[in-house]
Amino acid sequence: MVGSVLYPAYVTIIRLKGACLMVSNKIFTFVMISMCISTISLTITKNKLFSPLRSLVRKRFNWLGTLLSCPYCISHWLAFFLVILFYHYTPVIMVTDLVFLDIIITIFATISLATIITGVMYFIIKKF
Repeated sequence: MVGSVLYPAYVTIIRLKGACLMVSNKIFTFVMISMCISTISLTITKNKLFSPLRSLVRKRFNWLGTLLSCPYCISHWLAFFLVILFYHYTPVIMVTDLVFLDIIITIFATISLATIITGVMYFIIKKF
């Protein structure tokens, strides 16, 4: 049985078949946002459901159609959007005196993890 209990002291307890794993909420949130970006980018760029949208956009705007066909390309825009949208909840990877620099570093760290997750997911999807 998989369950998750949130504690206010920056700790998430994940229970998996009786074993407990304590994970920092910041790391947990960072991984979850990266997984969302990976899943959304794969769904938009590779799923048959979005194929008509991709071909329609490619006919009207070739550059945007190319963007909608590349999971790596669209993950940049998704990371930018989600990190800015959820800035209050998103863990800042590096804390400097410049908030703009903190956001940029967090965006690119999120893209890096999302790219790794996308590669693993795409490999698994293609295998089956």
